[in-house]
Amino acid sequence: MKKRVLAMTCAAAVAAAAVPVYGAEETTDQSVQPKEEVMATNLGVQVNEVPVVFSGQQPVIVDNVTLVPVRGVLETLGVTVAWDAQTHTITLTEGEKTGTLTMDSDVFQTGDASVQMAAPAQNINGSAMIPLRAVAEYFGAEVGWDAASRMVVLTKAPEVQYLAEDTYEKTLKDENGNLLAEVKAIYPVMTAEVPETARDAVNKNIAELTMKAADTYLVEIKDEVTKQAAELGEDFRPFQLVISYEDAFYGRGALSYLATVWEYRGGANGITKCVGKIYDLQTGETKSLGDYINLQSGLTEREYMVQVFRRNMASNGEEYLEDAAQTLLDDHTNLGYYLKDEKTMVIFADETTLKPHSAGIVKLEIPVKK
Repeated sequence: MKKRVLAMTCAAAVAAAAVPVYGAEETTDQSVQPKEEVMATNLGVQVNEVPVVFSGQQPVIVDNVTLVPVRGVLETLGVTVAWDAQTHTITLTEGEKTGTLTMDSDVFQTGDASVQMAAPAQNINGSAMIPLRAVAEYFGAEVGWDAASRMVVLTKAPEVQYLAEDTYEKTLKDENGNLLAEVKAIYPVMTAEVPETARDAVNKNIAELTMKAADTYLVEIKDEVTKQAAELGEDFRPFQLVISYEDAFYGRGALSYLATVWEYRGGANGITKCVGKIYDLQTGETKSLGDYINLQSGLTEREYMVQVFRRNMASNGEEYLEDAAQTLLDDHTNLGYYLKDEKTMVIFADETTLKPHSAGIVKLEIPVKK
């Protein structure tokens, strides 16, 4: 995930064009007319009590199956629709969910699963039409039928927003107002939807730690950056510190994320350091690796992480730096962990320590065993 967690809100009904089934140069000759079985009756679709307005092809019934233009309804549900003219497939995406439809096929493909639809996706008057239920339900909507108004009724509750974020920014300038250094810190904040006892205490702790790191940095580099600015003159580039986060996860009574700290003090590139966080939301304390992984008796967290990396090096040695094995044994090499989701723990090392700079932060995923 990008370094922030966003909630989806169901879009209001919009005027929508159907997905073209063929390329623009082919639509005139190859557009398929509706079959005789199609009844272009007064059918409607509403999402959360708001009617969907179709500017082109309208919903129809074919062989007692209601078909709707793929784009209008699904985009109103918050689903992104993409058409591939070469393969005649439609890709549907919302967050981490992805599904595909192929024209003239009644199979809706969702990752490793195949869902049988009531009818195939098909071309009617140049528009891609699909039976709605299987697709809409996959993306979290309830599908109903109001016979009196001849209305397909979809209901989708807004996704609960458990995590938001906040930003803290500060700058350091010389006596003439010239910028010497700047800090931007972005950190996760649990919303009021999180019911756990220590929610507010953990939020406060995260904010205080983030702000303290930013303030401390500006104090520590003041003399160095002032000297460098005077020596380099017009060639001077302001120092920067960017604190952010990624893989934020709330669940199992915990909040976990990877905090990243990118620092620039001159030269071609900055450096990135990492800190893994797992907070117990009942006590407010941090949780340990042993709370999720069955550590062998007497084995420390660091020893366990070293073992994980050494096993990976044994099978993927070409990915690592030549001296990675020795660097791994250096106690000053930063290793850490965080909970990516309910089933996955991530063991990490800072970039450039074990792999080349282009590889970024080195991450290895291991299954949670507790």
